[in-house]
Amino acid sequence: MRTRIYHITKFQDNSSYIFFNGCNWDCDFCIMKRFKYDIHLEKEVQADNFKYIDVETLMDILLQNNIIEVFLGGGEPTIDPSLPLILERLKMKDIRVNLLTNGELLNSRIVSLVDRISFSIKSLDENTHFMITKRSNLRSIENLKKFFNEKFTFETVYTRELGCRNVIEIAEFLESFGKNLILRIDPLIPVGNLFTSPPEYDLNECINHINSRYSVKAYRIKGKGKNAVVLYP
Repeated sequence: MRTRIYHITKFQDNSSYIFFNGCNWDCDFCIMKRFKYDIHLEKEVQADNFKYIDVETLMDILLQNNIIEVFLGGGEPTIDPSLPLILERLKMKDIRVNLLTNGELLNSRIVSLVDRISFSIKSLDENTHFMITKRSNLRSIENLKKFFNEKFTFETVYTRELGCRNVIEIAEFLESFGKNLILRIDPLIPVGNLFTSPPEYDLNECINHINSRYSVKAYRIKGKGKNAVVLYP
Protein backbone atom coordinates (compact mmCIF):
# COMPACT_ATOMS: atom_id res chain seq x y z
CA MET A 1 0.00 0.00 0.00
CA ARG A 2 1.36 3.39 -1.03
CA THR A 3 2.05 5.90 1.75
CA ARG A 4 2.60 9.66 1.86
CA ILE A 5 6.12 9.11 3.24
CA TYR A 6 8.85 10.78 1.20
CA HIS A 7 11.82 11.16 3.56
CA ILE A 8 13.35 9.10 6.39
CA THR A 9 16.30 9.89 8.65
CA LYS A 10 18.12 7.93 11.36
CA PHE A 11 19.72 9.19 14.57
CA GLN A 12 22.60 7.75 16.56
CA ASP A 13 20.26 6.22 19.13
CA ASN A 14 18.62 4.10 16.40
CA SER A 15 15.53 6.25 16.29
CA SER A 16 14.11 7.57 13.05
CA TYR A 17 12.13 10.61 11.90
CA ILE A 18 9.64 9.78 9.16
CA PHE A 19 8.31 12.65 7.02
CA PHE A 20 4.74 12.59 5.71
CA ASN A 21 3.77 15.02 2.97
CA GLY A 22 0.68 17.20 3.22
CA CYS A 23 -1.48 18.64 5.97
CA ASN A 24 -5.12 19.45 6.63
CA TRP A 25 -4.09 22.80 8.12
CA ASP A 26 -2.31 25.72 6.44
CA CYS A 27 -0.30 27.29 9.25
CA ASP A 28 1.19 30.69 8.48
CA PHE A 29 4.48 29.74 10.14
CA CYS A 30 4.69 26.08 9.10
CA ILE A 31 8.37 25.18 8.87
CA MET A 32 7.58 22.72 6.07
CA LYS A 33 6.94 25.66 3.76
CA ARG A 34 10.63 26.47 4.10
CA PHE A 35 12.35 23.17 4.88
CA LYS A 36 10.71 20.05 3.47
CA TYR A 37 13.73 17.84 4.12
CA ASP A 38 16.16 17.20 6.94
CA ILE A 39 19.11 19.58 6.75
CA HIS A 40 21.43 16.58 6.37
CA LEU A 41 20.04 15.68 2.95
CA GLU A 42 22.18 17.05 0.13
CA LYS A 43 20.40 19.84 -1.72
CA GLU A 44 20.79 18.22 -5.13
CA VAL A 45 18.74 15.26 -3.87
CA GLN A 46 15.93 17.47 -2.61
CA ALA A 47 13.00 17.89 -4.97
CA ASP A 48 9.40 19.06 -4.96
CA ASN A 49 8.31 15.91 -6.79
CA PHE A 50 8.29 13.53 -3.86
CA LYS A 51 8.79 9.82 -4.39
CA TYR A 52 6.40 8.10 -2.01
CA ILE A 53 7.20 4.63 -0.70
CA ASP A 54 4.91 1.74 0.14
CA VAL A 55 4.49 0.15 3.55
CA GLU A 56 6.68 -2.86 2.74
CA THR A 57 9.55 -0.65 1.60
CA LEU A 58 9.21 1.44 4.74
CA MET A 59 9.44 -1.61 6.98
CA ASP A 60 12.40 -2.98 5.03
CA ILE A 61 14.27 0.29 5.49
CA LEU A 62 13.55 0.44 9.22
CA LEU A 63 14.43 -3.19 9.93
CA GLN A 64 17.59 -3.15 7.82
CA ASN A 65 18.79 -0.14 9.82
CA ASN A 66 17.91 -1.54 13.26
CA ILE A 67 15.40 1.20 14.05
CA ILE A 68 13.86 0.78 17.51
CA GLU A 69 11.81 3.99 17.70
CA VAL A 70 10.14 6.26 15.16
CA PHE A 71 8.80 9.80 15.14
CA LEU A 72 5.99 10.28 12.64
CA GLY A 73 5.66 13.87 11.54
CA GLY A 74 6.07 16.20 8.65
CA GLY A 75 3.36 17.17 7.53
CA GLU A 76 0.34 15.62 9.23
CA PRO A 77 0.59 11.80 9.39
CA THR A 78 -3.12 11.30 10.11
CA ILE A 79 -4.16 12.42 6.61
CA ASP A 80 -2.42 9.32 5.21
CA PRO A 81 -4.96 6.49 4.66
CA SER A 82 -2.13 3.98 5.15
CA LEU A 83 -1.32 5.21 8.68
CA PRO A 84 -3.28 2.50 10.56
CA LEU A 85 -1.51 -0.20 8.56
CA ILE A 86 1.86 1.44 9.21
CA LEU A 87 1.14 1.55 12.93
CA GLU A 88 0.10 -2.09 12.99
CA ARG A 89 3.29 -3.16 11.22
CA LEU A 90 5.44 -1.09 13.57
CA LYS A 91 3.69 -2.58 16.58
CA MET A 92 4.26 -6.11 15.26
CA LYS A 93 8.00 -5.39 15.20
CA ASP A 94 8.03 -3.79 18.68
CA ILE A 95 9.12 -0.43 17.29
CA ARG A 96 8.16 2.41 19.61
CA VAL A 97 5.93 4.99 17.90
CA ASN A 98 5.76 8.73 18.58
CA LEU A 99 3.03 10.53 16.63
CA LEU A 100 3.20 14.29 16.04
CA THR A 101 -0.27 15.58 15.18
CA ASN A 102 -2.68 18.49 15.22
CA GLY A 103 -5.30 16.05 16.48
CA GLU A 104 -8.12 16.91 14.11
CA LEU A 105 -8.23 13.44 12.54
CA LEU A 106 -7.34 11.37 15.59
CA ASN A 107 -9.42 8.29 16.26
CA SER A 108 -9.44 5.52 18.84
CA ARG A 109 -7.60 3.07 16.58
CA ILE A 110 -4.68 5.44 16.02
CA VAL A 111 -4.48 6.33 19.71
CA SER A 112 -4.41 2.65 20.69
CA LEU A 113 -1.56 1.81 18.29
CA VAL A 114 0.94 4.52 19.27
CA ASP A 115 3.16 4.86 22.34
CA ARG A 116 3.21 8.66 22.56
CA ILE A 117 1.22 11.49 21.01
CA SER A 118 2.72 14.95 20.70
CA PHE A 119 -0.43 17.06 20.36
CA SER A 120 0.04 20.50 18.80
CA ILE A 121 -2.04 23.38 20.16
CA LYS A 122 -1.52 26.63 18.28
CA SER A 123 -4.09 28.65 20.25
CA LEU A 124 -7.24 28.06 22.26
CA ASP A 125 -8.84 31.23 20.94
CA GLU A 126 -10.78 30.16 17.86
CA ASN A 127 -10.24 33.43 15.97
CA THR A 128 -6.51 33.37 16.63
CA HIS A 129 -6.34 29.71 15.70
CA PHE A 130 -8.13 30.38 12.42
CA MET A 131 -5.78 33.26 11.66
CA ILE A 132 -2.81 30.92 12.13
CA THR A 133 -4.11 27.74 10.49
CA LYS A 134 -7.12 28.74 8.35
CA ARG A 135 -9.04 26.04 10.25
CA SER A 136 -11.26 25.87 13.31
CA ASN A 137 -9.77 24.28 16.42
CA LEU A 138 -13.08 22.84 17.65
CA ARG A 139 -12.64 19.31 16.34
CA SER A 140 -9.06 19.07 17.58
CA ILE A 141 -10.07 20.15 21.07
CA GLU A 142 -13.04 17.78 21.02
CA ASN A 143 -10.71 14.92 20.08
CA LEU A 144 -8.30 15.84 22.86
CA LYS A 145 -11.10 15.72 25.41
CA LYS A 146 -12.32 12.43 23.96
CA PHE A 147 -9.03 10.55 23.65
CA PHE A 148 -6.72 12.09 26.25
CA ASN A 149 -4.67 9.60 28.26
CA GLU A 150 -1.17 9.18 29.65
CA LYS A 151 0.30 8.96 26.12
CA PHE A 152 -0.28 12.65 25.43
CA THR A 153 2.35 15.38 25.54
CA PHE A 154 1.86 18.84 24.05
CA GLU A 155 3.63 21.44 21.97
CA THR A 156 3.03 24.98 20.80
CA VAL A 157 4.84 27.76 18.94
CA TYR A 158 5.85 31.00 20.65
CA THR A 159 5.53 34.18 18.58
CA ARG A 160 6.33 37.78 19.37
CA GLU A 161 2.80 38.86 18.51
CA LEU A 162 0.90 36.33 20.64
CA GLY A 163 3.42 36.38 23.47
CA CYS A 164 3.23 34.52 26.74
CA ARG A 165 -0.50 35.12 27.17
CA ASN A 166 -1.24 32.55 24.48
CA VAL A 167 0.96 29.96 26.21
CA ILE A 168 -0.52 30.73 29.64
CA GLU A 169 -4.00 30.04 28.27
CA ILE A 170 -2.79 26.69 26.96
CA ALA A 171 -1.12 25.82 30.28
CA GLU A 172 -4.27 26.70 32.21
CA PHE A 173 -6.32 24.56 29.84
CA LEU A 174 -3.97 21.59 30.24
CA GLU A 175 -4.29 21.80 34.03
CA SER A 176 -7.86 20.56 33.61
CA PHE A 177 -6.55 17.25 32.23
CA GLY A 178 -4.10 16.41 34.98
CA LYS A 179 -0.86 17.32 36.72
CA ASN A 180 2.69 17.48 35.38
CA LEU A 181 1.78 17.39 31.69
CA ILE A 182 4.63 18.13 29.28
CA LEU A 183 4.48 21.26 27.10
CA ARG A 184 7.22 21.89 24.55
CA ILE A 185 7.44 25.53 23.44
CA ASP A 186 9.21 26.17 20.15
CA PRO A 187 10.29 29.69 19.18
CA LEU A 188 8.88 30.66 15.81
CA ILE A 189 11.17 30.36 12.80
CA PRO A 190 10.15 33.07 10.30
CA VAL A 191 8.20 31.62 7.38
CA GLY A 192 4.97 33.54 6.77
CA ASN A 193 4.00 37.19 7.04
CA LEU A 194 1.74 37.36 10.09
CA PHE A 195 4.12 36.43 12.89
CA THR A 196 7.74 37.07 13.87
CA SER A 197 10.31 35.43 16.13
CA PRO A 198 10.24 36.33 19.83
CA PRO A 199 13.22 37.70 21.75
CA GLU A 200 15.19 34.95 23.48
CA TYR A 201 14.71 36.44 26.92
CA ASP A 202 10.94 36.75 26.39
CA LEU A 203 10.56 33.04 25.63
CA ASN A 204 12.79 32.03 28.54
CA GLU A 205 10.86 34.24 30.95
CA CYS A 206 7.60 32.72 29.76
CA ILE A 207 8.87 29.18 30.35
CA ASN A 208 10.02 30.14 33.84
CA HIS A 209 6.64 31.75 34.53
CA ILE A 210 4.73 28.65 33.41
CA ASN A 211 6.90 26.34 35.50
CA SER A 212 6.57 28.51 38.60
CA ARG A 213 2.77 28.94 38.42
CA TYR A 214 1.44 25.67 37.01
CA SER A 215 2.09 21.95 37.30
CA VAL A 216 2.64 21.87 33.52
CA LYS A 217 6.29 21.14 32.72
CA ALA A 218 7.27 23.62 30.02
CA TYR A 219 10.55 23.40 28.13
CA ARG A 220 12.22 24.28 24.86
CA ILE A 221 14.83 22.53 22.74
CA LYS A 222 18.11 24.38 22.28
CA GLY A 223 20.87 23.64 19.82
CA LYS A 224 20.86 21.95 16.44
CA GLY A 225 19.54 18.59 17.60
CA LYS A 226 20.91 15.13 16.98
CA ASN A 227 23.14 14.29 14.04
CA ALA A 228 21.16 12.35 11.47
CA VAL A 229 21.84 10.20 8.44
CA VAL A 230 19.45 9.92 5.54
CA LEU A 231 17.80 6.54 4.93
CA TYR A 232 15.46 7.71 2.17
CA PRO A 233 15.63 8.97 -0.50
